[in-house]
Amino acid sequence: MDIRRISILLTGLFLAGCGQEEVADAPESLAPVMATRQAVEQREVPVFEEVVGTVRPRKAAQVTAKVTGRLLEMTAIPGRKVKAGDLLAKLDVGELDAALARAEAALGQADRDLARFRSLRDSGAVALAEFEQAEARQRMATATVAETKTMVQNASVTAPFDGTVTRKYLEPGDLASPERAIFAMEDSSLLQLEIHVAEAMAGSITLGSKFRVEVGGAGAEIEGCVSELSPSADVGSRTFLVKLDLPLHESLRAGQFGRAFVPRGKRAALLVPSNALISRGQMDYVFTVAQNIARLRIVSIGATREDSTEILAGLDGGETIVLSPPATLRDGQPLIAP
Repeated sequence: MDIRRISILLTGLFLAGCGQEEVADAPESLAPVMATRQAVEQREVPVFEEVVGTVRPRKAAQVTAKVTGRLLEMTAIPGRKVKAGDLLAKLDVGELDAALARAEAALGQADRDLARFRSLRDSGAVALAEFEQAEARQRMATATVAETKTMVQNASVTAPFDGTVTRKYLEPGDLASPERAIFAMEDSSLLQLEIHVAEAMAGSITLGSKFRVEVGGAGAEIEGCVSELSPSADVGSRTFLVKLDLPLHESLRAGQFGRAFVPRGKRAALLVPSNALISRGQMDYVFTVAQNIARLRIVSIGATREDSTEILAGLDGGETIVLSPPATLRDGQPLIAP
């Protein structure tokens, strides 16, 4: 047998082997599978612009004394919850106590003088002008007592609203005054997300608008409602301050980082039911249908909206896909309608 004949024989055997392998993987060797199908269509989806911001309390205050004096005691500490009117600190106001004693003594004298002048007036032994002067002195003494009592009461620093003490600025012995804050407090039950939006977006935002909000540290996705909208832009950043009221959520805390998704119109997108997707490792697939044959296709996916996922690449509108593909479905397997 010459070399040429041997070459032909080997080539024939090789082709025969390849043909047998091809027949083994042919679609005819796979049993038909019943599967639900759906045509892929483009739909309009909303477009959002992500704007970052900070969660802050809607109600916060720097608590100061209404009078000047040394701090005698401080009953509140950072982290303590307080009610409106609770005592936070007390000032040493010995001078005011003495002033109140003098004012009350002067009022007692004025009351006695007025009573005496009233009896003399009734008997005609005193001029009307002298009686009116006694009345004026009594009214002035009464007002002085009321004013001094208020100042003494102001020596007790109380909480302006229900909330939590967040910071302490002074210590016992320090001089407190209306210009120096003693505590900072906030009401964490009322939180807002403060964002700064560009001028191009500000025109489409109105009071009462509702945006989707994500607070990363809390793992929360909630809805915020616009409660405040600055009428003028910040000179430095050329942005507008917008405040969104947030609902009560156990994981929300003041100071957290948040994102608001501001609507910016619509665009066309290719959406498929999420149950049509198959994830294997880092790859995502769908089964397309061509002439009643399942074909496995790699796709690139985007955001998931409710029960649909956006396809960024790998599919075209008008193609047909398999919904909820069986775990046993293979590429090239025949399909039958349910």
